[in-house]
Amino acid sequence: MKVTRTIYAATVVELLPICKATGFMRADIWRRYGALGTHAVSAGDIRKDFASLYGHLNLDGTIRAETSKDVLNDVLAYRAAATEKVKTAVAKRTNSEQERVRLYGLLRRGEWLADPFLHRQMRKHFRHGVSKTRNQFIVRSDKFSYGIVGGFLAVTVHVSRKYGNDFTIITNTTGKNVDLTGCNLRIIVKGDATEIHYAVDKPEGRPHGDAALGVDKGYTEAFADSDGDFHGQGFGAELSAFSAAAHKTGIARNRLHALEKAHRADGRTAKADRILSNNLGSKKINARRDRTQRLLRTVAFKAAHAIVDKAATVAAEDLTSPIARKHPWKGFNRRMSYWAKGVLAEALESVSKQRGACLVHVASAYTSQIDSHTGLLEGKRVGDRFYHASGDVSQADTNAALNVLARMTDPDIGRYTPHREIKRILLARSPAKLIVNRVELQAGLPAYQPTADKPNAHFRARF
Repeated sequence: MKVTRTIYAATVVELLPICKATGFMRADIWRRYGALGTHAVSAGDIRKDFASLYGHLNLDGTIRAETSKDVLNDVLAYRAAATEKVKTAVAKRTNSEQERVRLYGLLRRGEWLADPFLHRQMRKHFRHGVSKTRNQFIVRSDKFSYGIVGGFLAVTVHVSRKYGNDFTIITNTTGKNVDLTGCNLRIIVKGDATEIHYAVDKPEGRPHGDAALGVDKGYTEAFADSDGDFHGQGFGAELSAFSAAAHKTGIARNRLHALEKAHRADGRTAKADRILSNNLGSKKINARRDRTQRLLRTVAFKAAHAIVDKAATVAAEDLTSPIARKHPWKGFNRRMSYWAKGVLAEALESVSKQRGACLVHVASAYTSQIDSHTGLLEGKRVGDRFYHASGDVSQADTNAALNVLARMTDPDIGRYTPHREIKRILLARSPAKLIVNRVELQAGLPAYQPTADKPNAHFRARF
């Protein structure tokens, strides 16, 4: 299993012109190929143009080639993600196997412009990408050497004589347990500090447990499992604190930005320039964001390890698709944005893979609304409590985790079963009092979920 490791060093001046040149190249590649410019064109055909497009840059040829390949891989990954979404749209559009094969073939060959529907869908999902990255480049494994200088690890980047001299980066590590042999380096300049990223093979972790657990991804804590245990306490508190601080800073910066524009419009350019240079920087904001992200990753991975300590099989919700017709309030979106980036999913997947546990994703629809005692759409969730039909009260996240575990072996509900179909299945399993809903569903009329909020309200209204 490949993982990325980072070593740190002070920034040397030789890095700055390289970052500037690769930044221009990165932005230009995204401008040319970041959307429909890659249709019916292979990666090899695109790369053939790079020498003529960027050969004039004052940039070592191997750095140019490796960095451009890295950028192109990002573009193609973006296109592949968009293609998967278009495949889903194709499956919903037609039930004809022959038509699906034809459309899938056009997608696979990159000929989506030949079909109006595919063209429209690709415009929707493959929106033009833009790169503003100006601080990193790739060094090939045979274009650097390393050793110990003054007790610290030193990395010497070899540059073609035509474009300058070799330069050395002195890191802050002694080099113990650092092996850069055969690794490409990603060098990222962040002000006075430089990060050097390299890939290593991570050994197998400690043995996993032997239980089967369902987990519910949370906010207050990272995970709740079906045994009633909670992992990653303080996850939501840290995220809320960061969100509140970022929101407060954003409001103040907007006022300063408006003030700067007003001074500039009135001709007080010196004052406007001082505000722009002294009050509208981003170093502290970026440092706070990076610090929070590192902390959240630490909490998430510790929580994932605690789960795998107990379990050989882990069932988790598949949250890759947005919940249909849900428009949360702005504060919710702001707080959940960093959580929704997938740090919890990444931690669970990475730890399970490293330690040899089995991770099973299940459909997430209605797992928080089902009574785990009966498996039916009964009971009521209020905050962090779930009131069962029997009168018992349990923790809402634990109830959801039990439903996730049960759904792993559900023969009728798969990972990609649409939420409407899941609702039909659950209502069909419900007791006779829901017969009205089942009849209306079969007739194609809107369905109600009488057990989620007020059990008999809709029925009283009808009768």
